Amino acid sequence: MLKWLVLLTIVALVSAEMHRIKIHRNRDHKHTRQHRKQAIQALRQKYHQQNDIIYDYGVPIYMQPDYGYDYPSQTSDDYTSEELGNSMNMYYYGLIGIGTPEQLFKVVFDTGSANLWVPSAQCLATDVACQQHSQYNSSASSTFVASGQNFSIQYGTGSVSGYLAMDTVTINGLAILNQTFGEAVSQPGASFTDVAFDGILGMGYQQIAEDFVVPPFYNLYEEGLIDEPVFGFYLARNGSAVEGGQLTLGGTDQNLIAGEMTYTPVTQQGYWQFAVNNITWNGTLISSGCQAIADTGTSLIAVPSAAYIQLNNLIGGVLVAGDYYVPCSTASSLPVLTLNIGGTDFYLPPSVYIQSYTYGNLTTCMSTFTDIGTGFWILGDVFLGQYYSEFDFGQNRVGFASLA
Repeated sequence: MLKWLVLLTIVALVSAEMHRIKIHRNRDHKHTRQHRKQAIQALRQKYHQQNDIIYDYGVPIYMQPDYGYDYPSQTSDDYTSEELGNSMNMYYYGLIGIGTPEQLFKVVFDTGSANLWVPSAQCLATDVACQQHSQYNSSASSTFVASGQNFSIQYGTGSVSGYLAMDTVTINGLAILNQTFGEAVSQPGASFTDVAFDGILGMGYQQIAEDFVVPPFYNLYEEGLIDEPVFGFYLARNGSAVEGGQLTLGGTDQNLIAGEMTYTPVTQQGYWQFAVNNITWNGTLISSGCQAIADTGTSLIAVPSAAYIQLNNLIGGVLVAGDYYVPCSTASSLPVLTLNIGGTDFYLPPSVYIQSYTYGNLTTCMSTFTDIGTGFWILGDVFLGQYYSEFDFGQNRVGFASLA
């Protein structure tokens, strides 16, 4: 009898830890490039609004000559896991619930921000982004508490603005009581139109949260819903629409990693910022003694201006309309990019830092390096998708390990 009770308990725990979220992957070339442009636009605004935290920097001015190229415009009782969807390798998101009864939303789990927001049922009929997505209806929730406070967060071509509210937020069965979040009434510009997710759940430090709102992950730990203030990501770069990866809350899924985890301390609490010893390409030094940020809400790799030009020249890139293209015939033979973090070399092969797009019978290859005017590197999903990444609030460190 005892054996059956133990077995039933284990089965219940395992089944409660898993969520697989289906998504649609749009393979249309133009639509994919549109999302790339939106991602760069949002990334630039996202980091420029926090320039007092890290460095001063300016916005680069792009002046592209026309070169005549015809390019087209869970495993353990100590933690829980949330499976992620992967949309065109551009962003990763999972499902959360808000309110009582639950209203479901697809959100990007973003280590580069610290606020939770979703569209509001009070948004205007003319707000295209809002009308395309699920909307939070406060009157339908018995646990809603109004705060009477406005909020505004800068993204891309405009700001997401609305009201702060409090309600129960549920992540993979873990119910956070009285979590403050944003009801977005206005989402101007194109940054959030035609995207598969509804909102964003920030997983950065509270220091960068608008209105200094306590982030959901802080409350997961403070309310005793997880044992350790640690979370980790496995981002499947070529995963299916159903299986885009996994977010682990409260620990590290050892089944997903091979070898030892390399840890490096957070150098400034806000973003997940850390030191990189050096970055090289085929023996050529690109950067040394630089700073980087691990950002799961970013699809590309943002590079300081000098390194951006140097790297794209080394790979034989041609600048067209703000993007560097390379001949697809030579892309696979390019050298790896090596980042030394915490004394360990981490490698990015050309199959990762060159992205191909197919439109009809035409395939083009594009560099994933972009320049948003920062003095530091932003390592988005292009890098993070190659390794398991751990984010440890308790010891203020970031860890990377090879995937099993």
